[in-house]
Amino acid sequence: MIEIGLLGSMRVSRDGDDVTPSAPKLRQVLALLVLNANSLVTVDQLCEELWEDHPPFSALTTLQTYIYQLRRRLRLATGQNGAPFGSRPPHGFPTLLTRVGGYELRLHDKQTVDAYRFELLVERGKAHQRGGALEEAARALKEALGVWRGSALVDVSSGRRLSAWSTQLEERRKNVLEQRFSLELELGRHHVVLDELVEALGDHPTHEAFAGQLMRALHRCGRRPDALEVFRALRARLVDELGLEPSLQLQRLHQEVLADRGALTAPTGRGRTTAPSAPQSRPAAPRPAQLPHDISDFVGRKRELAQLETFLGGDWAGTGMRVVEVHGPPGVGKSAFAIRAAHRLRPQFPDGQLFVDLSTVGDGKEQLTDVLSACLSACGIAREKQPTGLDELSQLFRSWTADRRVLVVVDDVLTASQLHAVMPGGAGCAVIATNRYRAHSLSTGRKIVLPTLSTDESLELYDRVAQDRRPREDRTAVHELIRMSEGLPLVVRAVAGRLADRPCWPVRRLVDRLRTNQRLLLELPAGTQSLMSTVALSYRHLPSPSQELLHLLLRRNRPRWRIDEVRALLPARTDDTETLLEYLVDVHLVQEFLPPDGEPVYAVPALTRQALLQLLPGVGCVQNNGAVHSGPADPVAGRHARPVTLAKTAAPGA
Repeated sequence: MIEIGLLGSMRVSRDGDDVTPSAPKLRQVLALLVLNANSLVTVDQLCEELWEDHPPFSALTTLQTYIYQLRRRLRLATGQNGAPFGSRPPHGFPTLLTRVGGYELRLHDKQTVDAYRFELLVERGKAHQRGGALEEAARALKEALGVWRGSALVDVSSGRRLSAWSTQLEERRKNVLEQRFSLELELGRHHVVLDELVEALGDHPTHEAFAGQLMRALHRCGRRPDALEVFRALRARLVDELGLEPSLQLQRLHQEVLADRGALTAPTGRGRTTAPSAPQSRPAAPRPAQLPHDISDFVGRKRELAQLETFLGGDWAGTGMRVVEVHGPPGVGKSAFAIRAAHRLRPQFPDGQLFVDLSTVGDGKEQLTDVLSACLSACGIAREKQPTGLDELSQLFRSWTADRRVLVVVDDVLTASQLHAVMPGGAGCAVIATNRYRAHSLSTGRKIVLPTLSTDESLELYDRVAQDRRPREDRTAVHELIRMSEGLPLVVRAVAGRLADRPCWPVRRLVDRLRTNQRLLLELPAGTQSLMSTVALSYRHLPSPSQELLHLLLRRNRPRWRIDEVRALLPARTDDTETLLEYLVDVHLVQEFLPPDGEPVYAVPALTRQALLQLLPGVGCVQNNGAVHSGPADPVAGRHARPVTLAKTAAPGA
């Protein structure tokens, strides 16, 4: 039996014996594996966490040594003679598995980790609260908070990923504490939580919910002057540090304390009171409404829209901020989908909707600080009152959103650090992010991968864009045009828009032109984009090993490839072919098929292939010894790694 503690100083015990690693790097590796228990942690993620942008040349060998030491010290099974992939290890035998491209810590019972036990108790408390059992709910939340022994990962050296985990855990703890105080006040236990509220506000001096709860508790204890002093001190701090006035709800509470209104007195029973104990949402002045217009010819995506709305809608009390990442191949309509979903969700976010376009950051035309500063300006914070650093701007954005219900749409995310910088801080907020990479990021929300449109959906989109052409059209030619578009909304919209602009053209004329000039189909614009431009952006940010593999595949005109056939193309020392292929699948430039025999087959979609062939002159070639100089080893992490060889992109031998 193994028990692991991360909510405070790291503690690891095995059958009652303390086996906590003392070496800082071992603690980092273990913490990252534990926080991603029962899922893959890639070699790139581990190297980035340990060495950030400057890994040593011996990084892979050193990482293998760390894995070996963890297995030996914690007595972790290797899985080589144990449970198969996808199954649980025998009870009481945690397993540290070697996977293609990384490692997985398999735990039979995740409650042996205090962070997961905390979440279970929180969910139990929320269930009691929904059922009206407030006593049990408050007790469960108090027990959950009692799991904490200090700050999360307090004695673990943190890179980018563990820092993000630490921040997320601390925000979760703060939200649960706020919810527990609300329940205790609703039950009339203001005397019980008074000292804890004073401590909480001292730890978070600009947290308006804690301030409101403390004012309410002090007033019920007959300490009205002290309650008024809490408001005065908070207002001074908000004005001086952030240039903000307290929320309207907190100002109303202040007026109620001044008037000594009876609504502030303690409830007489154990039921719910009509007056909320802390501000849950509030109108902002101004309330940003930045969503681009919703297109009228949007078609399909009913199932995906329902999934997104189910996850982001409903009861938000105490659940924490929710994130949905939208992935898909170039031209599949990720931005249009996110905007349609955001418009449908607008009523649930009364404090505003922000749209953050990161395409200009990926192109190098703008800095992330400029984009975030524009968001804060839309929130009513003048630029002259804003800090200049990215971290400070992010903190200010989280402070502004802390007690609001704001929907943030982040379009064209390139790196996880970009997404982290524009994440709001309030539990009532939500994020919809479009990402061209189906890869791990800092968020722990849902991922929706958009498929291409069906033939019927493509025809419906074509008819909506082409408008009144249908009565005189050659529908056979239209079907051929749809087939050439491969179900990509961007391409369907482009060809239909060209015909709408040329009402005298027969469809057959455009079909014939596209047959003889394949580049024309790639470069036809739909709005400000073409398929060529969006494929080029995905290709440009690939690491060099992936560009080289694409080069090798495209130089041979084959429709599909098996793994052994791809392996034969690569340098003899390359033993990580499957990981390289899976990476290209994750960035949606290669498709993976699983036939009945279970052996995966890979193919480059026809239109994507044509676009990539136009970009081949810019592809770097393999050096004499098979080494290539990589760009970002993980586009989501945005890490520029050292020169590597194709043979060393994973560590299967550890």
